Amino acid sequence: MTTNEINGTATIALIAFTLLAGLILDWLVRPRVRRWAEARNRIVIESIAIALGGQFTFWSLVIALRFFSGPFIDAATLAAWQPAFDLAIVLAITVFIVRLFINLIDTYLRHRQIGNISLINNLLRGLGALAIGGTLLVSYGVPLGPLLTVIAGSSLGLTLALREPLANFFAGVQIIASNRVRPGDFIRLATGEEGVVTDIRWSDTYIRQLANNIIIIPNAQMIAQIVTNFSRPEPELSVLVDFAIGVDADLARTEEIVLEVARAVLAETPGGVATFAPLVRFNTIDASGIRFTVVLRGQSFTDQFLLRHELIKRLRERMRVEGIALPAQIVRLRSGE
Repeated sequence: MTTNEINGTATIALIAFTLLAGLILDWLVRPRVRRWAEARNRIVIESIAIALGGQFTFWSLVIALRFFSGPFIDAATLAAWQPAFDLAIVLAITVFIVRLFINLIDTYLRHRQIGNISLINNLLRGLGALAIGGTLLVSYGVPLGPLLTVIAGSSLGLTLALREPLANFFAGVQIIASNRVRPGDFIRLATGEEGVVTDIRWSDTYIRQLANNIIIIPNAQMIAQIVTNFSRPEPELSVLVDFAIGVDADLARTEEIVLEVARAVLAETPGGVATFAPLVRFNTIDASGIRFTVVLRGQSFTDQFLLRHELIKRLRERMRVEGIALPAQIVRLRSGE
């Protein structure tokens, strides 16, 4: 075997080793690091691992072509490819920085359980596209000064033409910045609509009702009206259940029975706060009966419906077993004239 053949074989082995190392780092090592960081809430490491997707493969290919392709590609061809290499390297670095910045924010929101906010994601993608586009223009020698001047000169007209969309956009930014609501919160508007916030977009906030319908509200209206957030400062809430018994019932015994049933409901019903001590408050007495309110505790807004259902069902059955009469129905008859 000649010296050139040996050198060629060694070069091929180096190229293969470089490409294989890039693929291993990209497809085996990087996902493991990402899962490790995600499990331990290491936001920065996880964001870097996500942003490095494809980078190892790209750089191994660049290294192989730039440093080990001498025996196969002549110097003139490499010199002709040099501008393309330089542009690809600049773009790779720019893409990595943009992806890292985007993933840092996205990973932070995900770990804080804020959910997916389209306005932030789209804004970051738009800024990233501008950064990559500006890098391309600068790489090809296109001056950005005149372009920025044209954009600045037309900004006033664009602002007037897009007054309402811009108002909704900045209202969406204010909603996110003020942390009034975020995806996953159960809210009720002053107009009566209620549901779970699913997304905050460029111009609208999306709310899913319990009936699985979607309410779309302009962000400017979300800022202008009163919003009740049932998920802040904590998702737990008191559940009030009204009940009534006959006027002749033993109130002490009734209170004891109601508390016993209420504790069982909280302990056995999904969504109940088992550690909460339920309350009974008698509040009204009239000819038909004595009315009282039972106070339970639910883990979230939607849990109140099942808790109320279980309490009424079990309490009515227990009253029947204990022989405690329910309110009498009074029918008033009017005599004819």
